Amino acid sequence: MNVELDPLIENLYRWSDVSGVLLMGMIGGTIARKRGYDIVGFFFVAMFSSLGGGMIRDVLINRGTVAAMSQPEYLILAFTGAIIARFVYFKGRTWDIVQSHGDAVVSGLWAATGTVKAIAYGLPLLPCIMMGVFTATGGSMIRDIVTGRTPQVFGGNQPTVIPAVAAAAIVLASNHVGYMAIGMMIGPIVSVALSLLGYWKGWRIHARDEEWAPINDTAVQIGHLAKKAEDKGRAVGRRIEPTKIRSWRHRQMEKALQRRVEKQIRTGTTRAAAEAGAQDFLDEFTSQFEAVTDAAVEEPGLIAGLGMDFAGDSYDAEPTAPQDMSEEEHAERDYTHRQMLDIILADDKLTDELVDRLAKRYAERDGM
Repeated sequence: MNVELDPLIENLYRWSDVSGVLLMGMIGGTIARKRGYDIVGFFFVAMFSSLGGGMIRDVLINRGTVAAMSQPEYLILAFTGAIIARFVYFKGRTWDIVQSHGDAVVSGLWAATGTVKAIAYGLPLLPCIMMGVFTATGGSMIRDIVTGRTPQVFGGNQPTVIPAVAAAAIVLASNHVGYMAIGMMIGPIVSVALSLLGYWKGWRIHARDEEWAPINDTAVQIGHLAKKAEDKGRAVGRRIEPTKIRSWRHRQMEKALQRRVEKQIRTGTTRAAAEAGAQDFLDEFTSQFEAVTDAAVEEPGLIAGLGMDFAGDSYDAEPTAPQDMSEEEHAERDYTHRQMLDIILADDKLTDELVDRLAKRYAERDGM
């Protein structure tokens, strides 16, 4: 390291590094044995496990030669771990516990040493934490990749990144207050404690379902709410019609009735009788269909409700509309009926036919 550090910090840094290299070399060699590799595989997997994280860190820092290459003891210790694993078969429940605890200890130590090296080279806060995490987990990621496994740090396994971040944060905080040596002891202890708690408590960082996308889901929900609000607003607008439309409908009906009066006079009906019948029809019709009520005589605040039923069912004593329809569905139906009525009233021939049919139905009903 090209930057001067306190001798105590320097010693802690070095012992943490070398002890972790030997232990990870043994773990890597044991994994190579379980995968059925030869001695070359033992050496390579041990080297990747024990030196991979430090190599990633030093390459990213880009200050001088990678430590694992410039200091031969690193390679010697890594290969020593591989040889130990070659001659001693670590297996069973005891080895699983040793491996898990060894990973936890090494991860905590290397998270601290990686952060210290980043601090020594003057890296900003976030890169310092990244260097601690890469040093702690980089070797295991490379080891898992070369042995054909999904890196454990990618989820669904015992947490390793979070403890490493905790260690790096403690080292940074202690350096800020001037007690880095204490931070280099406390940081790994906290990291190891978190890792072991995760191991014994069965903590896992589970991956979400691949379809899980809260932003997309929220956007869909907002779209539904907006559509519902728009439909409700349109329904209210349809119920509150401009007075000119209602007056136009009333005038169209009056003109149609006037034509009917003239037609009845030509067939022998007296004008007084024809006009009286037309007035009764108009009164009856507008009382049934407020959408045709003259706005000039309409009560203030009266809102149109009914539309038109050409089959005549609207004039029955009992309503035929479904009782479970929502307010918006009623408004939609009424709006459709008014549109149909407006189309008829715009055509004199259709209007006359409508009046004739309704007048006939009124007469049949009154004669019952």
